[in-house]
Formats: sequence, C-alpha cells, structure tokens
Amino acid sequence: MNPSYEALLTAFAANVGLDPADLLSTQEIVVDEHTIGLQPDGETADSDLVFFTVLGTPDAAQFARISRTLLEANNFWVGTGGCTLGVQRDSGAVTLCGRIAIGTIDGGTLAALLDGFADTATFWRSFVNGTPDGSDALPPAGMAFHMRA
Repeated sequence: MNPSYEALLTAFAANVGLDPADLLSTQEIVVDEHTIGLQPDGETADSDLVFFTVLGTPDAAQFARISRTLLEANNFWVGTGGCTLGVQRDSGAVTLCGRIAIGTIDGGTLAALLDGFADTATFWRSFVNGTPDGSDALPPAGMAFHMRA
C-alpha cells in the first residue's frame, strides 16, 4: 500500500474516531448514509487520493433529462464542487468522484473534504432518484479547492 496514503488514512481515522486497521482494510467510510470509497491513484508520495460514491440509478423515463443536467453540472464543475458525475456503463448507476493530492491534506482536512463531498452527494442522490421536473434546487456550494487548471 502507498505509504503516504496509509499515513493519511491512519491520521483521518484518528481524527474521526475510527479504528485505523478497519479503515485501511475496507478503504471505505460511511458519511451521511453515503458509502464513500477511497483509493490512491499511484504508489508515489505525490499520488492523488480518489474518493467516490454511487448515487443511484435513474428511472429510464427520466434518463435523458437527468443525463443532460449531469452534463451541465460537470461543465467546469459548476454544480459538483469540483467533483465529476458519471454513469457506470453496465449498470447505468450515477457516480460522484473527486481527487486531491495526498501530500496537500491531513486527517482533519480529509474529514472536512469528505463532509463537503457527502453534502454534494446528498443533493445529487436526491436528484438522480426522483427530483421532479423543473426543480430549481441548486447543489451545495463549496469544495472547489482541489480543482486543477
């Protein structure tokens, strides 16, 4: 396992009161009913942390409308807080994922980041799973601190 990633997860576990061995084993955490997967993107000290969750599978009758909204939200990340919405090829499930350089955060920063990520996921899960047509609800602001140019 990437040593920087292992150290980050250990510090995060200590920050939020989890057993580090359990977190390192599962590489998942539940925040506000969202199972969030964690994984390193690489084995070097300057690797990124990738974090992701599955939001649900849209109703087939609403898929085109939902897909268009997801694309609009992804455009320059205006509706995703710097994260990316996607659709899994085989299942049609919508995912939300993000990444940040491991070396730029600590356990407390990761806790705050995942809290904001969960807020964004809550909005999009609600949208994917049945927000009525014409909703003027907006996704939560924030989290754009890890965008790259």
